[in-house]
Amino acid sequence: MKTNRGARSGRGVIATLFLVSSILLSFAAPSLLAQSSFTSPFDHYTTGYRLDGAHEYVDCESCHVYGTFAGTPTQCWDCHRSASLVRATVQPATHITTSERCDSCHRTAAWVPIARIDHLETYGTCQSCHDNRRATGKPTNHLPTDNQCDNCHRTTAWTPAFFDHAGIDSNCASCHNGTTAQGKPTDHIPSTNVCEDCHNTMSFSPVARVDHLQVMGTCSGCHNGVIARGQHPQHIPTMDECDTCHSPAGWRQ
Repeated sequence: MKTNRGARSGRGVIATLFLVSSILLSFAAPSLLAQSSFTSPFDHYTTGYRLDGAHEYVDCESCHVYGTFAGTPTQCWDCHRSASLVRATVQPATHITTSERCDSCHRTAAWVPIARIDHLETYGTCQSCHDNRRATGKPTNHLPTDNQCDNCHRTTAWTPAFFDHAGIDSNCASCHNGTTAQGKPTDHIPSTNVCEDCHNTMSFSPVARVDHLQVMGTCSGCHNGVIARGQHPQHIPTMDECDTCHSPAGWRQ
């Protein structure tokens, strides 16, 4: 009788422990499942492919289709293309034409903003991408020109620009107005000349030539030693204007 009671008592203890364990497990299971859906206890880095950025929160079966682990692609394009079995965002039809890999321009955290672009690996003209839809294009106040972007701009930045005036079909002042491009400074000599009458397209200074017939005001208004060369220290003392003695063609004429 003692043996039977001991056996029954032992079985009762085991049943009680099992019941308590089941209850505890039922409380713990949801939190464990929730945790496993976000972070896996498996160290994916050991496979040679690190999960970071947006990849860290992708469901396993999105990449390991039908539970297959061997042979899973590790290159961006192998997953992010329309023919791939992997359930991943595909390259849009409006994507620029390039031979670069995805991670050459994009980060794993998000597709945009784009981290960098290697223009040497893109195809087509600048406008094929820089159309204000795929990439930043000409602003509304851009000067009128038929030039390609890379005739004036570098691939590293829009400014500073090195301008080729050969494609310009309007006069200088239409751009050199102080807003679109550098205009006349406040101390510019008063003149009815257009820019190209005195300046060349390479640089504003030194001035290539001056048409004095189109200059307004007196000679000393410009030839004051600041705007233009004035009287030298050995000049004879006089109150006459320059053109009383000198010719616009030259001081000695």
